[in-house]
Amino acid sequence: MRRLALGALIAFALCIGSAVPAFADDTKKPDNDAKLLVSCSLDKGTQIDLHGTLVVPNKSSGAVDVWLLGRKGSGAWTNTGMSAHLNVVMGQTSYSFLFNANLDSAHFNQYRLSGDGVLSRVIDRDECGFRVPEAPASSLLLLGGIPAGALIAVKALGVRLPRPSFRRIA
Repeated sequence: MRRLALGALIAFALCIGSAVPAFADDTKKPDNDAKLLVSCSLDKGTQIDLHGTLVVPNKSSGAVDVWLLGRKGSGAWTNTGMSAHLNVVMGQTSYSFLFNANLDSAHFNQYRLSGDGVLSRVIDRDECGFRVPEAPASSLLLLGGIPAGALIAVKALGVRLPRPSFRRIA
């Protein structure tokens, strides 16, 4: 019975551990319910197109400046000097904008947008198409954990598997 409980505990820990990265979020929840949605693509070799949408509450109005921030590695966020000026009117909740520049010359590895008191998600430069990954690493890590967890559970439960016997036929 102890082995069964240990096997169930290990299986539960593997399930929780595989689901935790999906719920990780490094952006703060804003007080004004505004959101900055952003995606990127590669244009003409070294040009990056950052497509964004500012989503604001229905009763918002006024001028909003959206700034492009960049950083190297884990350093501090630096203003790139690029901004988009949006005139928010009451009744419209979605505003699109585009940053099209030679961002490769700025030597930043990560980008983020800031505007109306909110921050967008962090965009890695490689996400825009500079390097194409061979395979999605997070799903491969999860797939590699399944057989390892099964072997640990079989060992903890004490299940004896028959060993193959190889008899040579002469």
